[in-house]
Amino acid sequence: MLPLVRKHQRLLFYFTWFTVNMLQAGQTELIDDEAYYWVYSRFPAWGYFDHPPMIAILIKAGFGFFHHELGVRLFIVMMNTATIFIIQELTEKKDDLLFYAVAGTVAVAQIGGIIAAPDIPLLFFVALFFWLYKRFLYQMNLLNSILVGAAMALMLYSKYHGVLIIFATILSNPSLLRKYQAYIAVLVALLLFAPHLYWQYDHGFPSILYHLFERNASEYKLSFTIEYILGQIALAGPLMGWLLLWAAFVYKPASLTERALKFSLIGLYGFFLLSTLKGRVEANWTIPAFIPLIVLSHQYFTRDASLRKWLYKSVPVTLVLILLARVYMLSAMPGINGVSKTDEIHANRIWVNAVHRKAGGSPVIFLNSYQFASKYWFYSGNPSMSLNGVDYRRNNYNFWPIEDSLFGKKVMATGRAEPPLLTELLPETDSLASFFVDNYFSFSRIQLRLPEDPVLDSGRLAITGELLTPITYLPLVQQQPYDTASLYVSIFRKKEKPVYFRTEFTVGQIRQAVQPFSISVPVSMQKGEYSARMGISTAIPGYFSLNSTSFPLKVP
Repeated sequence: MLPLVRKHQRLLFYFTWFTVNMLQAGQTELIDDEAYYWVYSRFPAWGYFDHPPMIAILIKAGFGFFHHELGVRLFIVMMNTATIFIIQELTEKKDDLLFYAVAGTVAVAQIGGIIAAPDIPLLFFVALFFWLYKRFLYQMNLLNSILVGAAMALMLYSKYHGVLIIFATILSNPSLLRKYQAYIAVLVALLLFAPHLYWQYDHGFPSILYHLFERNASEYKLSFTIEYILGQIALAGPLMGWLLLWAAFVYKPASLTERALKFSLIGLYGFFLLSTLKGRVEANWTIPAFIPLIVLSHQYFTRDASLRKWLYKSVPVTLVLILLARVYMLSAMPGINGVSKTDEIHANRIWVNAVHRKAGGSPVIFLNSYQFASKYWFYSGNPSMSLNGVDYRRNNYNFWPIEDSLFGKKVMATGRAEPPLLTELLPETDSLASFFVDNYFSFSRIQLRLPEDPVLDSGRLAITGELLTPITYLPLVQQQPYDTASLYVSIFRKKEKPVYFRTEFTVGQIRQAVQPFSISVPVSMQKGEYSARMGISTAIPGYFSLNSTSFPLKVP
């Protein structure tokens, strides 16, 4: 039996990797973002507020086969397995057992391999890009130029982080700038990515505004940097991640492909380290670094027998920890009771059923939670909406036409809001409360474009800009009581409750899809620096939809 295992060890490794993840994918409830990306797939488009469309395409394709969690994750599991295979092909010195040990040490590569998020397709196409780049360096012909260009576009269609890989590769080999084949590759990438760029232009570049400006913290905290560094070590491996990082960083590249991998490794970790100066960095943003991390650390270990022994000894313990995590993730496990912000993979059907029973057939909207709205939609089968208030943030629910069908209907608003608005706690949820609205309306899809930051002068705030109103809303804004919905200014700063100022502008004054407006509103605030947003009142008393990005406001 042992000789047979040795003979087919590679097939056995990938079969086991794929099968375990397939079983896990079908027996683990969706995390919040997976449900959100599943809603993406209900609205095919060339782009979305948060991300490019690749994850939506993959989920839609998989859900066509299986109408449950496995369908959402089907192509993700396939891509994850294929990514590991391509990474192994990128290693110059082949040592299968060592490669399995390195790959097995990176726990997130195993457990995270079932999560239907943009990171997995990005990983796959980054690995494919480096493999094709290796071919391109060997033979710079038209076919390889087109293939490299296609890989670059697919990286960008997965997640914008792919641009860091492209820049790092060029920096690692400046001679590419003298090769016309490289320009062909870039041209192919731009042509293929053009539909998404047009989508961004047509929607006012929401992704750029959100990722580069709206996410920034108001002030730097040392904890941002410390959390980032510790998170990267943990993400690389629960036991030996530090060793993989050290080995990858000290390894000296032996080829131009390895040099591109090394530059990408340093570039990704360095870029997001600097990003901690602007705010909190999510640990998974450096996921593309896993490819150079595995390849370069493997190459280093091939020539250091003592470190290989340490690595081999740690693998059984790592696998046991991963097994425990996998068991905990199963739907059959109790998890944390109720609706918990820290446990997204248990008891979802319980709270969804509780909300559904309370709604009694009425549509359900969730206040300030695209997570709850998406989970409810997936597990109940009933469309839902996140009504994003001025104290929350924009997301794709500000673009989807879900709100259009709710005007005039009785709806149940649900969320974690404080009394007196949501006073009736829902059973089996511990924290969700509800509020019924008989004649619902909101205008969260109306966007206010402010070309210049409003200025406060002599106690009055002058605001000039454009109102972008969906055509389907134009008849509605003239009807009672919708026409009374008023424009508000929300002024706030950290650790203080926002103050709302009503303007004289109502949606009843809207006459066209793109309408210039100019208003002036009296503002009385203590001296200081604030942030402000624009919102429109809704059928929910005291609740205003978020209709603009934030802008700074100084009160002299």
